Amino acid sequence: MRHLTHFARTLIPGALLLSASAFAADPQLLNLVMPDAKIMAGANVTAAKISPLGQYLLLQMGANDKGLQDFVAKTGFDPRQDVTELLAASTGDPAAPSGLLLARGNFNVDKLLAALPADHKPQVQTYAGATLISSPDTKMAHGVGFIGTSIAVAGDLVSVKAALDRASGANSLRSTALAVRVNELSATEDAWTVSLASMASLMPGAIAPKDPSINQTLSLVKNIQGSSGGVKFGANIEVTGQAVADTADNAKALADVIRMVVGLVSMSSAQNPEVGAVAQLLQTMQIKTDGAAVNITAIIPEAQVEALIKLASAPKVAPAARRGTRL
Repeated sequence: MRHLTHFARTLIPGALLLSASAFAADPQLLNLVMPDAKIMAGANVTAAKISPLGQYLLLQMGANDKGLQDFVAKTGFDPRQDVTELLAASTGDPAAPSGLLLARGNFNVDKLLAALPADHKPQVQTYAGATLISSPDTKMAHGVGFIGTSIAVAGDLVSVKAALDRASGANSLRSTALAVRVNELSATEDAWTVSLASMASLMPGAIAPKDPSINQTLSLVKNIQGSSGGVKFGANIEVTGQAVADTADNAKALADVIRMVVGLVSMSSAQNPEVGAVAQLLQTMQIKTDGAAVNITAIIPEAQVEALIKLASAPKVAPAARRGTRL
């Protein structure tokens, strides 16, 4: 199970290496998505090296990750180079959690199978014309399926099998609104996410903070009926986001809360260099309301993001060490 889980996780870093040119979501990957999906996200990784941030992350990723280096050596699969597109989907039902991570790329299935551990070896079978690797779990079984050598499907085993069953037919999302939004964002953004699930349905009902102000904020968040966002990479990173509340008044209140949080970050920036770097990134953020929608935009210089990553990854120095100690 450890190797199977590690393979699924190695697909995810590719999402950080996004191209600087727009693309439309791969129809074959979309065809595998569960029809009742409510949450989706996608990323193009084909032209990662064109993006300045992508180039920087490529240099950083895996440099000190011995686990990833060993995995690449054993399987011949390098997620930094061999994945071209990612698509994730979920029904957004906390009572019955399920999800899919779909990837297009180059997968040497024979070598991947040969790299599986001899002890506690996962089950390998042909399912719906695909190679399916699965490992039972006491709570939820997971699997990775390969359609040929160009598509990988990872997730809980029930969802993976259902996706492989769909591969031979023509399928579509039941929600027209979700399909339209996915097409819009995937055609204009380098990375994107869409959710038609309300925050109230995603958050545990047992959460009840004693602080009235936190409870009020939480109530506003629960009023969000859907959200979406996108990122375009370049010398300037363009970020857009939208949250749709249940009423226009709640949208205005939510926008005020976001502005307040931005203000608090700015006020705290003097005490913490990392917070100061985040505050600098937030300076270009614009927050506007349009009826029940809260729209957020920001244009962030790539160099500032790179500086924040370097700051966050730098070794932490204890305050006493910075000031010096006296004997």
